[in-house]
Formats: sequence, structure tokens, C-alpha cells
Amino acid sequence: MSPVVQRFVGAAGAVVVAVVVNLATGFLTDHRSTAWWVSAAVLLVVGVGVQWCLPVPAARTRRQSAEDNTVGGSFTQTSVGPAEQQAQRNAITGDFEQRQDG
Repeated sequence: MSPVVQRFVGAAGAVVVAVVVNLATGFLTDHRSTAWWVSAAVLLVVGVGVQWCLPVPAARTRRQSAEDNTVGGSFTQTSVGPAEQQAQRNAITGDFEQRQDG
């Protein structure tokens, strides 16, 4: 199951638990305002607990690679934002430049 689907299932599960608590508290106490406050607290606690336990997707490292190129002039490799840049086995007669913009 993907992390996004896990988060949706966790959120739906927390709402279901809160609804059950709301109904049970309403039947047991016959005070609807108490039921709403208790169910809101349970929704908050269960929702935070479920979201806390779910995995956080790892940040992906962007990569750029320039390999086995023959260039009769200058060569520039530019990345918009942070990235891992590699250059291997290139034959360049001019300048070679790697930039990270942003």
C-alpha cells in the first residue's frame, strides 16, 4: 500500500473511531454536547497517533549524469535546485561546467 493510501485509510479509521465514541458517549450520558467534546478529543488523539505511526516518504535525491560524451566545444550541466551531478568518461575540448541554480 502506498504512503498516500495509508494516510487516507488512517484518516478514515480515525473518523470511524470518533463516530463510534460519539454515539457511545451520547447513549451513555444522554448529553450530546459531552459526546461531541469526547469524540473530538478521541478523534484528535487517534488521528495524531495513526499519522505518527505511518511512514514518511523519503526525500528523493535528484540525479544528473553526463557519461560517454564527445564534445568539440564547451559543455554545461545545470540543475534547477539541489541534485547529485556526475560526469564520467567525457571527451571535451573546451570548458566543462556543472551548476546548481536554486
